[in-house]
Amino acid sequence: MEPQATQTRPSRNPVARTLAVFALVAVAIVLVVVVSGSIGGSGGTAGGGQPASRASHSKPKGKYYVVQPGDTFGGIAQKEGVPIARLEKLNPKLDTQLLPQKGCVDLVPNGCKVLANGG
Repeated sequence: MEPQATQTRPSRNPVARTLAVFALVAVAIVLVVVVSGSIGGSGGTAGGGQPASRASHSKPKGKYYVVQPGDTFGGIAQKEGVPIARLEKLNPKLDTQLLPQKGCVDLVPNGCKVLANGG
């Protein structure tokens, strides 16, 4: 006597198929939000919800910033009130994706030289 093979068929229930599609869309949205948050996306604002153009007129809190574990370029820009574009211009040799721990980020021209000279 041979064992009978059981066949599994895909569900033909339209409600189940619709729910599966919605679940996939929801997972995709959550994934995009998590990834954009982890790379320091600013969403078009800087600081406390100010438009990025307004933040370009603010003064940084200091002359340099010492990188802490978990810091991102976007996070530093927001903490210090400096637009990301300005940080990139002031730090052209700095890899914005791999910030060195305890490394120095210029907030003003030659800001890290102040740290190198003792403070």
